[in-house]
Amino acid sequence: MNQGGPTNDGANEELYSPSAELHALEEDIDIPEEPPLLPRREPLRSIFKGIALVEQVLGAVLLFVLLGLTIALVLQRYFKMGWPGTGELARFMMVWGTFLVAGYLVAYPPGHITIAVVDYFIKGRWLGAFKLFADLVILGASLVVLYGGYQLLANDIGQTTPAAGLPLYWVNMIPVIGFALVAIRALLGIIVRDVPALLGREVQG
Repeated sequence: MNQGGPTNDGANEELYSPSAELHALEEDIDIPEEPPLLPRREPLRSIFKGIALVEQVLGAVLLFVLLGLTIALVLQRYFKMGWPGTGELARFMMVWGTFLVAGYLVAYPPGHITIAVVDYFIKGRWLGAFKLFADLVILGASLVVLYGGYQLLANDIGQTTPAAGLPLYWVNMIPVIGFALVAIRALLGIIVRDVPALLGREVQG
């Protein structure tokens, strides 16, 4: 008899792992895959693909510039010297990159962080109605931000940023461009995906 000692009931038995159980659960769930939001006809389809390529390139460039500025900022603090606008530019790179790729993340799922729960419970027209509501909210919020951005640009008095000396007009224009791209993608989603699904038509990628 083995009292108090370790037992080996099945050496080949896998240890319990929450991550393994979650992975097995994900394999059992049929996760719906959505095609990119693109117009069905040319030349609009190629134009939107070109816009997406430009967004990816700009996002990558801004990310690398942000990395370089962050390293430069650390070196400046270490050597106690440098240009005071480095940190300000680094913050702008992060903000501009976020806004400029927002439209791409809307058009190419899975992009933005989402909790896809409703997709597993409702199908067909009900799912189309839900996605239509979501895109209408995105479109409405984007239009509100665009209006505020337009007012901000229209009332510009030539101010510049305190450290880098960048014109605020150009600084504030980037979010306007980003939300315009988001609004266009939301409208595109309503036209090519939500309304056909709501009408019971087959949605093509």
